[in-house]
Amino acid sequence: MRAAIYARRSTDEHQAASLDVQIEEAQRYISRMGRSHTPENIYIDDGVSRSEFAKRRGLISVLNAAEKSAFDVVVARDESRIGGEMTRTAYVIQELLDTGTKLYYYFTDEEVVLDSAMAKIMHAVRNFSSEMEREKVTQRTHEHLLNKSRRGLNVGGRVYGYDNIEKKNGDVRAYVEYAINEAQADVVCEIFTRYAKGEGLRAIAKELNARGVLPPRAGKRGTRSWSTSALSAILRRERYCGQLTWNKIQKTYRRGTKVRIPREQCEWIHVDAPHLRIISDELWIAAQAQKRSGVGNTSKKGGRPHRYLLSGIARCGQCQGPVTVIDSRSGKLPIKVYACAYHRDRGDTVCTNKLRRPIEDVNQSVANWLTANVLSEVLVLDVLKDVRLRLSARTNTSVSEIPQLEQESEKLRTEIDRLVDVLASSPTKQESIVRGIAERQARLGALESRIRAAKTAPDALNLELRRIEAEVKKRLSDLRGMLERNSEEGRAVIRAIFDGPLIFTPVDHPGGRRYQIAGKASVGNMLTTDVSNCVSNSASPGGFEPPLAT
Repeated sequence: MRAAIYARRSTDEHQAASLDVQIEEAQRYISRMGRSHTPENIYIDDGVSRSEFAKRRGLISVLNAAEKSAFDVVVARDESRIGGEMTRTAYVIQELLDTGTKLYYYFTDEEVVLDSAMAKIMHAVRNFSSEMEREKVTQRTHEHLLNKSRRGLNVGGRVYGYDNIEKKNGDVRAYVEYAINEAQADVVCEIFTRYAKGEGLRAIAKELNARGVLPPRAGKRGTRSWSTSALSAILRRERYCGQLTWNKIQKTYRRGTKVRIPREQCEWIHVDAPHLRIISDELWIAAQAQKRSGVGNTSKKGGRPHRYLLSGIARCGQCQGPVTVIDSRSGKLPIKVYACAYHRDRGDTVCTNKLRRPIEDVNQSVANWLTANVLSEVLVLDVLKDVRLRLSARTNTSVSEIPQLEQESEKLRTEIDRLVDVLASSPTKQESIVRGIAERQARLGALESRIRAAKTAPDALNLELRRIEAEVKKRLSDLRGMLERNSEEGRAVIRAIFDGPLIFTPVDHPGGRRYQIAGKASVGNMLTTDVSNCVSNSASPGGFEPPLAT
């Protein structure tokens, strides 16, 4: 029999339940069972909490492979590897067992079964114990961090302006404390001072990027450049005036994954840390007053809906940053233009794309290309013709079944008539005969419904396809109007047609610098009907060629 191995390790597990140990012990257990396994049937979740289910790739892969009968047995260390939350763990195990796959724990040498009330209650008790253990670990961790925060120590993470200094007790790290990084502290003072004097976040970010000042670390998602959002976060951090605040956020689990929720303000921990002061109280107050006034503040939160056709859809071809809409002028006339947001907010050192093009011209070019190349009436109707042929083939199959269905229904009518005659001649009411008549009547009703559906299918199909064709023509006739009106419906059309963002790349053109816009388009996404799964996608070339005259 084919076996699979599932191993999981949390972020705080390094030795006793390491992945190598789990895999080696599971392999020995499989050999003792007389089964075999292959490397592709080893599933791992490394650094994942036992309470995490939504983002557990290894476990999800096990369930998907079990549905396809890729193996017959799954071997894990114990129930804590599967999960640490009672109800979700039981659900996952039941889903696995329902596929016909067996689950074994090598640590206790047992097969997991949930085929009786006693087995289920025993499993629930074990999961209860596992969840209680996790809660106690969480409580001890929170207590430990609470103690560290009250002492003004580092409770995790890095903060711009400070270094993390390890303090050891022998060879073992005892704790981590903050120490001011003088170079970064000077940058923090400069940011607060310039902002308090009324300078905007965008101007500060551009100037810092131009000087090559290293920004806060942002990991893989960062561009190693200053942004207005990074500056705004610095201006909100009370730590720079010697005040540490902890316990504002609580980590918990909702819908099988970790989430952060705010705590009540009465639960916050405030600690005075004068040795960490970088700016004066006067400078802090001046910066906060400037922030409340909104002067120079270009960092806007709140998730405003996009107002323009390609906002949130277009990306810069040079830096991959967002293309945004900004104010500009054509002579003395104010206009709106598409431009690279990174160039505008972060400067030439991040992106050199200075091209600005009027939104009306760009939107018009996109609409022209779509109607000419992707959503032309000829192309869409050709797709619908293919849909008609496929559905007609299905309908013909149904029609060919009509003689057989009619033959079965005639046989049922004959049987019902005979049973009725027997019942009428019987001196007493026979329950078995009554049940036989009722059963045949039900089967006959279902057969007659199928016959009626098969006979009316061609007419219904033609009527539905004519309706679809009329609807598509109507959509096409109004497509240009939707796009030109920058309506939300027009944005929905763009998102439905294009698989991914539109890439705006500046190119030379006889009429001057223009944007070449590239994107993968598909007509199938537009035909959102009951027969959409029969539609073949028609993809565009690698981009809009020649470059759009925008």
